[in-house]
Amino acid sequence: METTAPRSAAATYDVPARRAAFSGERVSSVAFDWTMAVLGGLFVGGLYVDGWAHNHLHHIETFFTPWHAMFYGSFFLLAIVFGVYVAFGLYANVKEHSNVFARWARAIPRGYEWSALGIALFLLSGFGDMFWHIRFGIEVDTEALLSPTHLGLATGMALTLLGPFRAAVAADDDRRGAMLWPAILSLTWLYCGLTFMTQFAPAMAHWGVGAPTSGDMAELRLDRSVTVQLLDAALLGGVVVVLLRQFGGRLPFGAVTAILLINSLLMETQQGGNDQLLGIVMAGLGSDALIALLRPSATRVTALRWTAFAVPFLYFAAHYATDFARGYPIYYKVHIWAGLPVIAGLVGWLMSFVAIGAPATPRGATADTQA
Repeated sequence: METTAPRSAAATYDVPARRAAFSGERVSSVAFDWTMAVLGGLFVGGLYVDGWAHNHLHHIETFFTPWHAMFYGSFFLLAIVFGVYVAFGLYANVKEHSNVFARWARAIPRGYEWSALGIALFLLSGFGDMFWHIRFGIEVDTEALLSPTHLGLATGMALTLLGPFRAAVAADDDRRGAMLWPAILSLTWLYCGLTFMTQFAPAMAHWGVGAPTSGDMAELRLDRSVTVQLLDAALLGGVVVVLLRQFGGRLPFGAVTAILLINSLLMETQQGGNDQLLGIVMAGLGSDALIALLRPSATRVTALRWTAFAVPFLYFAAHYATDFARGYPIYYKVHIWAGLPVIAGLVGWLMSFVAIGAPATPRGATADTQA
């Protein structure tokens, strides 16, 4: 049984602060974490606005568009706020440290070091993207997701958005509940970025609905459906497992629901046709209830693995349950629509082994000796 000694809130949160003060590291404030989480949401919103334009407006012939302005404008707003915060840290360390590298190391808050690199990478990739468009033209549809400069932008964006999550991890305390929302939103933005970059494989499209085809085309459609859903199961399972491994039962109720609902609403702007929000909310609430019941964590590995299975299972079960409830003509046979959620759950379960592996089997022992 998992037990922890009771500690006061002051003792809990003073420990990392004292450790950081002793080492000279800077600790971000809760207000700064919230600010970066909110600005990260605006940044992702700008991405989805630009994505909407690429998906719906097929006469974009220049880099300088209102959609790019919204996307890059949200980035510059985040970068300026981050830069001002770091600048105040540099000013505070001018008299204490003559070494410029030491001043920079103590100016950037713990957990945001990679965000600083992400901002620089995004800025460089943005200039590269402008020249790429001038030389090779404007990408549309799937090719826009695979452009090398767009992949550079996505990488920089991911590093930037994860700042509040890394800050919560670096705090090394027992914060729980509402104090974890900046970290949860940080991972939500990451998941939204991942599904944006893989929207050529939309998991919650109406797979299996409509008139069946025959021959090789039917098998290709089925194969794509299975591959798409398992890809998103891996993305969703990976994000949820990281969240559970780090914070476990300390997560506030509604964390998974927020991740699924926010992502579904944003993805709706790209291709539309997603009227499964009620099922998605039900899957999220079921996942949150399971987390509250099992309290999965890095020390409660069995509970974590069951939860890692349950989240993608419920997510994709909701997909088909909603279609059935709405009376849509589903031509997939029961073997497919009943089996796919189970396989999606198994993908999430396997992701839990990536996050938390079992100890190696002793040499000479039988392979099934480890739990």
